[in-house]
Amino acid sequence: MGKTLTMRNLLAAAGLAALINLPALGQASAEGPASALPTPQSIAMELFGGANSALRSGDYESARRMLEAALDLKPGHPAILRGLYRVATSAERPGDALEVLERMADAGLGFDTGNEIDALGAADASRLAAVQARLAGNVTAAGRAERAARIDRPDALIEGVAVDIETDRIFLSSVANREILMLEPFAPNDPVVFADREDGLWSVFGIAVDDRSRMVWAASGVVPQTPLEASEQTGTALFAFDMMTGDLYRRFEIDGAGRLADFVVRDGIVYVSDADAPRIYVLNSISSQLELLVEDPRFVSLQGLALAHGALYVADYAMGIWRVDLGDHSVSLVRAGDESLIGIDGFLNTREGRLIAVRNGVTPHQVMAIDLDATGHAVANIDILLRGHRDMAGETEPTLIDLADGRGWLVANAAWPLFPEDGSAPDTPRPATVILELDLP
Repeated sequence: MGKTLTMRNLLAAAGLAALINLPALGQASAEGPASALPTPQSIAMELFGGANSALRSGDYESARRMLEAALDLKPGHPAILRGLYRVATSAERPGDALEVLERMADAGLGFDTGNEIDALGAADASRLAAVQARLAGNVTAAGRAERAARIDRPDALIEGVAVDIETDRIFLSSVANREILMLEPFAPNDPVVFADREDGLWSVFGIAVDDRSRMVWAASGVVPQTPLEASEQTGTALFAFDMMTGDLYRRFEIDGAGRLADFVVRDGIVYVSDADAPRIYVLNSISSQLELLVEDPRFVSLQGLALAHGALYVADYAMGIWRVDLGDHSVSLVRAGDESLIGIDGFLNTREGRLIAVRNGVTPHQVMAIDLDATGHAVANIDILLRGHRDMAGETEPTLIDLADGRGWLVANAAWPLFPEDGSAPDTPRPATVILELDLP
């Protein structure tokens, strides 16, 4: 009993704050700007803070209720589920702790039960063994992929990939070197510079090839890892380059933009998300200007976009997936199934309307195929396409993906964790970047 009480007191003293990491509930840089009006994000953060205070004071039931309310606002959020587990173990409620672990398993998450395993096993050994097996199964390798390229430029911080299916060229976006790289099919491991800072590029994030216009599109902006000259102007813009010559065709900017980062192109129309402001933009043709499509304070950290079921879908790293009606521009959160939709970065659609999502910042990293129901407002099914690949291991993360001809090309191991914001070099060597190719079912 003495050991159990000591552990409970330690857990209560530590509180919930240590559970907050990416995708965090309270990181302004990752979660977007605060809103003056209450939003699901701001309410959830307030509830999380209240739960932390209640836990410290030993009011476990209040802490549990506040976390459950936060989870209703942010379904499947790993930090909230971990908080519920902390509350249950601190309150010495093994049944509640096992129930939370089962919810984590349902959400497709991995989790280490830690030092509480003895108490949980004493309460219900068979139930604990079953949920541990499910949690372990969530992190086992799944799917197949082959290396399409290996780029030995560890200081480039490659984020995005785009494939021209007609020429088999692969284009890559570099954050730290401020350039677009190109791989020829006869030299898949030897990139050449397609465009760089001399073309006005800051860090390059999303990238795409438009078969219709024969343009290479790139979104560019500034993050702490962007190398800037002392007097250099900062900004953000969407760039269009001639695919064959590499010449800059046009540069598109819009007032009020924070950081253009991800986009999707269809029939010459470009939809662009803002990673640092709750806004989505549209470019209706290459001869037009960027316009505001929708602004919604509920947006937190917008990432990739997809077009399916007659609507625009946008991944929100901290909230899940938003559906934007292209007629009246109304916005609603897609109803998730059991699988967590938190931490989605890369996000595109197949011709058949499946949503292909790359999840990072959550254990496990994986590529998912998401089927929506007939209304397009709810998840009907999720298939795991890739998880646990050897090139997705280590202190790296998969980021963006491109789709063509029933295949996907994935940046498997972007080294974001190894690029400190202060520009210092990490102790761990940065690996070569691997592009994986996988078949889509």
